[in-house]
Amino acid sequence: MQAREVVLDAAERLLDRSENSDFSMRELAAEAGVGFATPFNHFGSKNAIMQALSTRLIERMAARYGAVSPAGDAIDRVLAMGEFAIAQTLERPVIAKAVVSSLSVLSSTPSNVRPKSQLLWSLALGDYAGIAGDMSRLAQAVLPEQLAYSFRGCLSFWIAGELGDDRLAATFETGACTILLGFAASERRPNLLERIREASSNATDPT
Repeated sequence: MQAREVVLDAAERLLDRSENSDFSMRELAAEAGVGFATPFNHFGSKNAIMQALSTRLIERMAARYGAVSPAGDAIDRVLAMGEFAIAQTLERPVIAKAVVSSLSVLSSTPSNVRPKSQLLWSLALGDYAGIAGDMSRLAQAVLPEQLAYSFRGCLSFWIAGELGDDRLAATFETGACTILLGFAASERRPNLLERIREASSNATDPT
């Protein structure tokens, strides 16, 4: 295994068992069984390591989706991607919360996570089947970005404790369907509206 992957594996283990979901670079080197300089040589900073973990999380979401290759049109595939992405997130929630939270920390180096997140949704949108023909070009320009924003927003509220594990999937589905509604072919709109009604009901806080 490459040293880079060894360091990332070690970072995940430390985040998973740390009381405050944090680690020092010295702890990281020891956990990875490498020299103190090795994490710096491969990543440059702790912030870069967290960004690399975010990229790894996105890649795992894409792999989970790709292993199944859901059927249906672009709308069906986006909703399936949401299910797979959230399932991946909830599989190791402590790590996911630490990684996504770190992306909001002020840094002199801008994050490069947004384009990678957009690619995730572009993968699901694929050929844009199910999108109205006269909206296709605009959809390609805005949907990947808006879906990425919606997903990240749901995760932010989840991390803050305002959204429980049991409501995360339905909340994202409501948002995704709402975004897709304005671009959907006419025959797809009734189903989207029904899903919005159902998902929003499931996402509502019972308290």
